[in-house]
Amino acid sequence: MDPPSMTGTLQSTSTYSDSSKTSSRSGQSTEKEREMDLTKDNAASPIDLECHIQCERITKIMDDAIYKCKLCLSLPELVQEYRTLYNLLTPPHMDDLTFIFEQYDNPLFSASLLNMAVMEDLKAGDLSLKNRLNPELGHVLYIMNSYPNLRPIVEEVIDKQREIQANDKTKLTPGFEFLMELEQFRDLMVRQMETTAAEELSAKISTKKLEASNESLIAHIKEYSNTLKEETERFEQTMVMKEEMITKLEHELVILSHDATVKLKKKILDSERQMVLATRSHTVKNELLKEEEVESREAYEQLLRSHLIEEKNQRARRFKVETQLLSWLQKYDLEMSDKQVELDEFTQKYEDEVEKCQELEKKLAEQDIEYIPLMAEREAEYNQEMTEKMNKFLIDHAARVIQHAWREVLTNRAEKKKLRKIIRKLQEAQVPTNLIKGKPKK
Repeated sequence: MDPPSMTGTLQSTSTYSDSSKTSSRSGQSTEKEREMDLTKDNAASPIDLECHIQCERITKIMDDAIYKCKLCLSLPELVQEYRTLYNLLTPPHMDDLTFIFEQYDNPLFSASLLNMAVMEDLKAGDLSLKNRLNPELGHVLYIMNSYPNLRPIVEEVIDKQREIQANDKTKLTPGFEFLMELEQFRDLMVRQMETTAAEELSAKISTKKLEASNESLIAHIKEYSNTLKEETERFEQTMVMKEEMITKLEHELVILSHDATVKLKKKILDSERQMVLATRSHTVKNELLKEEEVESREAYEQLLRSHLIEEKNQRARRFKVETQLLSWLQKYDLEMSDKQVELDEFTQKYEDEVEKCQELEKKLAEQDIEYIPLMAEREAEYNQEMTEKMNKFLIDHAARVIQHAWREVLTNRAEKKKLRKIIRKLQEAQVPTNLIKGKPKK
C-alpha cells in the first residue's frame, strides 16, 4: 500500500526516529533485582518457590495491564506516526490498521451503521465521533501489543504526557489518572508481597509505639491548651483595662478638641482683621504703582523715539560700509590677478624642488642599504660590550658580597671562641667557691 494513498490520521509525518530511546521500567528492574539463584545447593523451600513464582506471575500480569493501558493512552499519537508503524509492523497488519481507521473515519462504509444516531449526526452536519461504534479497535490494540519494538515509543509518548501534565495539572485526563493509580497499585502490591511476617509484626509494634507517643503528645497538647486559655483570659482582662483607658483618653480628646475649636475661631478672627488691613495697604500700593506705570510709559516712548533715530543713522553707516567693501573687493580682484601669475611661478619652482628632493631620497635609500647593516653590526658589538661589562660588574659585586659575608662568619666564629673561653674561665673560677659553700658545718 502506498503511503500517499492513506486517508484519515495515518497520513501525518513521523516525529519519532526508528532508533528511539528505550525507557527503563520499574517493574522489570525490580524483577531483575529479585531474581533468585535456584542453582545453589541451599535452595529455598517449595512453598517459598511457589510464592515467588506466583509473585512474578502477578507482577507480569500487572505489567502487561499497565502496558496495555499506556498503549491505549498513546494510541491517538501512534496512529499519526505512519512511518514508524510502517517500519515496525508487517504489511498485512499495516493493511488491517489502515482498513480499520478508514472504516472509523468513514462510518458510512462501516458495519457499525446499526447505530442510527451516527446517521442522524451526519445528516445534521455534526462530524464528531461521539456516537460512532467500532469493535475493531480491540483488534488494533491486539496487533500493536504483539510488537515489542513499539514499547520504547509508547514509553516515550507516556513520558511526554507526564511532563506536560506535571507542569499543568489542569490537563490531567481520567485515563492518565487511572494509569497512575494502576502503577501505584502495582508498586503497593509488590511491596506487600515482598514484606515478610516479621516485618509486618515490627511495623505493628512501631505503630503501637507511635500510638503511645501520640497519647503522651495529646496530654501535652491538653496542658498547653489549658495554659493558652488562662493566657487568653488574662489577655481579655488587660484588653478591658485598655478599653477603659481608651474611653478616658477619648473624653480628654473631646475636651481638647473643644478648646482647639475655640482657639481656631479666635485665630480666624485675627487673620480676618489682618486681611482687611492688608487689603487696604494693597489698594494704596496699587494706586502708587499705577502712577509709576504712567511715568514708565512716557519714559518708554521717549526711548523708542531716540532708538528709532539711532537706527536710521546706523542704516546710513551700513550703506556706506557696504559701498566701501564693494570697492575694496574690486581692487582685491585686480590685485589677485597679478598675484596669481606670481603664484604659478612659485608653484613651478616648488614642483622642481620636490623632484630634486625625491631624487635625493632615492639616493639616500640606496645609501641606507649599506648603512643600516653597518649600524646594526655596530649596535650588536656595543650591546655585547655592555653585557660583558654588566656581567663583570655582577661577578665583582657577588664576590664582594661573598667576601663580606665570609668575613662576618669569621668574626662571628672568633667572637664565639672568645665567649667560650670567657665562659670556661668563669666556670673554673666558680668551682672552688661552690666547693667552699658546699662544706658541712662542724
